[in-house]
Amino acid sequence: MKFKAFIKAFLIHTCIYSTVLFSAAMLFCLLGNMTSFATASYFLILAFCAFLAAANVIFAKSNLSIWWRTIIHAALTLGGFALCFLIRYADIGTPRESVTLFAVLVTVLYAICMGVFLAVRYAKQKKAEAKRYQSVYASTNDQKRR
Repeated sequence: MKFKAFIKAFLIHTCIYSTVLFSAAMLFCLLGNMTSFATASYFLILAFCAFLAAANVIFAKSNLSIWWRTIIHAALTLGGFALCFLIRYADIGTPRESVTLFAVLVTVLYAICMGVFLAVRYAKQKKAEAKRYQSVYASTNDQKRR
């Protein structure tokens, strides 16, 4: 993938993800009767959206093997999540056990979702491969049966 195309896709994905997450955060604040939303939280959400956009663009448009793309996607997604959210909540005095439990839950949820995605992808490839397969000996075997 060319650098210019990567940057364009990265910026578009970052804008989409940040719009969705900012909207969800504002809705959460409205429903929770919160009067303010910290400016640092905006920057953390934007940083996480950038990590997620980079991970998704690399995963979708890279020429690497699926296993390398999965490893890079996991590292960027979970690393971005840890940097942007877990550190923030660890700083404000949230008990360490709940931050650790939340990190484990997110990791397990990510592993389940990625496992399902890879299984569906593998099944689709096998199905497409079976449709493309044509036996070299089909005409010979058909003639022998007659």
